[in-house]
Amino acid sequence: MNGPERKTDNGRAESEAALATSRFIHRKILARLFQGWFFLCVTIGGTSLWLKVSHIQQLVHNLALKESAAFSGASAHNLERLDSAAYQHLSDLAQQLVNQHFLVVELYDRNQQLRLEIVRSGHELAEWSIDRYRHGFPKASEPVHDFHYVQGELLLVILVPLHDIRHTLTGYFEGIYQVDREALDAIKDDLTRSLLLVTLAITFTTLLMYPIVLTLNKGLIKLSGDLLKGNLELMDVLGCAIAERDAATNSHNYRVTYYALRLGEALGLSREQIHDLIAGSFLHDAGKIGIRDPILLKPGKLTPEEFEVMKTHVQLGVDILSKSNWLSGARDVVEFHHERYDGSGYPLGLQGEAIPLNARIFAIADVFDALTTKRPYKEPWSVSDATAMLERDSGSHFDPRLVRFFVTIAPDLYRQMNDLDEQRLEALLKRHISRYFLVTAIRTSDRNA
Repeated sequence: MNGPERKTDNGRAESEAALATSRFIHRKILARLFQGWFFLCVTIGGTSLWLKVSHIQQLVHNLALKESAAFSGASAHNLERLDSAAYQHLSDLAQQLVNQHFLVVELYDRNQQLRLEIVRSGHELAEWSIDRYRHGFPKASEPVHDFHYVQGELLLVILVPLHDIRHTLTGYFEGIYQVDREALDAIKDDLTRSLLLVTLAITFTTLLMYPIVLTLNKGLIKLSGDLLKGNLELMDVLGCAIAERDAATNSHNYRVTYYALRLGEALGLSREQIHDLIAGSFLHDAGKIGIRDPILLKPGKLTPEEFEVMKTHVQLGVDILSKSNWLSGARDVVEFHHERYDGSGYPLGLQGEAIPLNARIFAIADVFDALTTKRPYKEPWSVSDATAMLERDSGSHFDPRLVRFFVTIAPDLYRQMNDLDEQRLEALLKRHISRYFLVTAIRTSDRNA
């Protein structure tokens, strides 16, 4: 590939990464504004609803008190000693209330014994339903009430102490007051209008805030894109420098990172886990920068003593990563990618799922790429031979469950990568990884805020 084509691919990848950054921040702003809109709607709308309902309840309560006042004051009777005339008079008064808004009217004497009950014909079920919720008699002289919504009707159960003209307690009036359909519809319409106005006002305010917030965040969008580009380039440079010193190629880093990334996606890993997997894949051999050339570049097999020195690159890599909080998530891959599923690996001899998941994923991607690419000492294996080897070592070197996932996607991944040179591999990888680093970085800053 010539120079202009390489620049075009890199420029396209960087433009796509910048566009992804801008889109993500736009979505983030919209999500935050929606959260604020929802919170305000619930809070202000709920408060308005509570105030409105309280007002309506008080209004209905006052209407019920007004209609039940016919049993107090000068009209009060000694409910413990009712003659036939008094009983008939009270029955007539109760029937008048039942003919208007009350479904049930009951009179109790001072000892809380029922003396009179009138029920509107056809509403015995309403009385039975309300009877399950009836409150006790008030200890003070103030009336008490409860609202219930039964079979589409708004009902008020009210209990009023009755007093004569000398304010002596003579008994209790209890009634089930029915809010008429016209009034109930008016209440519903009033509540709907109030909530709709509140919601529209909050929505309009939120929409006005969006361009303002977006304008204020233009600098943040550009800075985020620049920081993301700088961080990825720094990680790329470090990984490639290590690859060059190890007589490997940058392409190996790009391929093995892409394989690991796609396996992580197939497994349904979270964005944070994939972020750490990508960083660990780039920097898996970071510690080799501290291994002496006679050992690192030795063409033949290492002696046992030399191999022990070579194994120290793991700890050296961990020490290097410890200097950066941004790369701390890469540690699982860097420290444990030489562990084996059966416990025969190093440095700790971890076994099975005690090995971090990202390290188990990377081990499969690393070996697959090593097998399917040409090296100075071997020709590339076919995909079928490479996956067959992975399956043979499943349970000893590799996690069997992860191998089963990988062998199903490996042929397609290999076809995507096989004919791409280093520059195109880099461009492809940039397009896939930018969103993981941006999302994770913003979420980390949110947690630290």
